[in-house]
Amino acid sequence: MYKNKILPILAFSLSSFSLMAADQVSSYAKKSGYSSCLTAVSDIENFFAKDSNYGSWAFVAKEGTDDQIVNATLELTHNDGSTLVDFTIAPTKDGSCSYTYTRTFFTEKSCMATTKEEYMKNSKYKTEINKNITGFEDPNGAKLLLMTAGTGCIVQKKEVGFRHNKQGL
Repeated sequence: MYKNKILPILAFSLSSFSLMAADQVSSYAKKSGYSSCLTAVSDIENFFAKDSNYGSWAFVAKEGTDDQIVNATLELTHNDGSTLVDFTIAPTKDGSCSYTYTRTFFTEKSCMATTKEEYMKNSKYKTEINKNITGFEDPNGAKLLLMTAGTGCIVQKKEVGFRHNKQGL
């Protein structure tokens, strides 16, 4: 039984870094033989981590690397807390790359007060996910989820980019 839990993990190559340079994940992916969406990996990593103090943990398939997804977790460390970013990039049949990301952070403000923040200013209420999480959507289609945590709020922003760009463009 223990072997079955370990075997799926062995199919991936893992890496963890902590530096200021915004090329941790893209450098790791390239060293692992990944090239099909390397430009997209670099674009997304730079979007979140440029000029930031961050660490990363990335997953790349060992077999069929260029036909598989790349997944990375970033911890962006700020003076007032940390932001957790998880992104996945996948090659598409037409040579483009699609991505999804989730950015998660805690704010000491209540979720009601959080809805008044600048980054939520134009977001519209959409739904209650079940009992404790409220869903909003911003004008660009990104989803924002708010969940009360003590007297504060956990904010999660999710976005999907279909056919982001072709490799090398």
